[in-house]
Amino acid sequence: MKTFRILVVDDQPSVLVALESALRAFFPGARTFLASSAEEAWEFVQQNHPDIVLTDILLPSGMSGIELCERIKSDPELATTYVILMTAFLPEEWQGQQPQHRANALLRKPFQLADIRDKVETALRALELHRAQERTFEPSASSSPTDALLEFLAALLQLRSPALAELAHHIRRACQWLGQHAEMAEPERGLLPLAGFAVVLGRLALPDHLLLEPLTRGGHPSDELMVHVPLGAATVCRRHGVLLPAAPVVAAVLENYDGSGVPDHRRAWEIPLAARLLRLAVDFEELLWSSQQPPAMVAAYLERFARQAYDPQLLPLIAQYARIRAAPEEVLALNFHELQPGMVLAHDLHTRSGLKLASAGTSLTEQLLERLRRHHSTDPIVGVIVVYRPQAPSAEGTA
Repeated sequence: MKTFRILVVDDQPSVLVALESALRAFFPGARTFLASSAEEAWEFVQQNHPDIVLTDILLPSGMSGIELCERIKSDPELATTYVILMTAFLPEEWQGQQPQHRANALLRKPFQLADIRDKVETALRALELHRAQERTFEPSASSSPTDALLEFLAALLQLRSPALAELAHHIRRACQWLGQHAEMAEPERGLLPLAGFAVVLGRLALPDHLLLEPLTRGGHPSDELMVHVPLGAATVCRRHGVLLPAAPVVAAVLENYDGSGVPDHRRAWEIPLAARLLRLAVDFEELLWSSQQPPAMVAAYLERFARQAYDPQLLPLIAQYARIRAAPEEVLALNFHELQPGMVLAHDLHTRSGLKLASAGTSLTEQLLERLRRHHSTDPIVGVIVVYRPQAPSAEGTA
């Protein structure tokens, strides 16, 4: 969906301006409309049928965001509108409110710009899926078997829980990034995102109270039932030709680097590289989802279990990804030869042997770059190098 219409509803002008700016930056094809009350929004929705409505719950007028949502969902012509509620409620309070409305998603205040992007991307995927289901399914000549299968599996996850489908998307995206920057060769690199999707598919057999719980905590399964998630997912993979190569990767996702994992207690060199990367992607995204902590804090938490649960040589990759995941508009991911004096590191630099060369916040100089270059030639720096985008000069500083 290249173009879409989104209505933003909030009584605070500053919030409206911030959201409008973020939506324009992330989605150039979006047509953004603003309303300061639920009554104004309801009138607009009836006349214009936007694709997405992003509304605050607490509004000063007679109608709340929840009531606006109910009106939209109760109208047969508007029921497919994707509604995102903004709220400052804590997760426990949200659980108490959830049965009272039919919103599609929640955006917690205070939010980061990356949160807006993620919620709207999820909305667009859900809307596209709904429209595809309305059409008679005729496989396109240009549609690959893999894409067709993943669309079908995404629909299954969406039926059980829209949040589960969103989690699968994040894990798959993390797998794509890690596979690309871990210097994996094909076809193993292409296998990793499939394995990430398959692991989430294994959650379909979990009871509701565990559905969105992290697979692991502290390097071990968070519940005895979690052991069955990768086993069930691997069984599904073995029954379909497209997913079959991912089965051994999925089956090994709970193996620990030190041999304390399950089901086979394999040690570092016995665990496929794809499975070690998959474990990082799954644990990072699931803990990020459940904890509501900043990505950098989640990555730092995983580092506590280096050499126990995770390959220490791969952990710098997840730190890099966490920095990009948190605020993609603030950083640049560069190769070593693209570094220049004056750039500021957004994460610690580590080599493949585990040597720390520089800390986050370090400003690069000619001397430091030369020292890094010497190390990089014999003990390469892991992954890409993430630096802060240079700040544009302010108007006050110009003549």
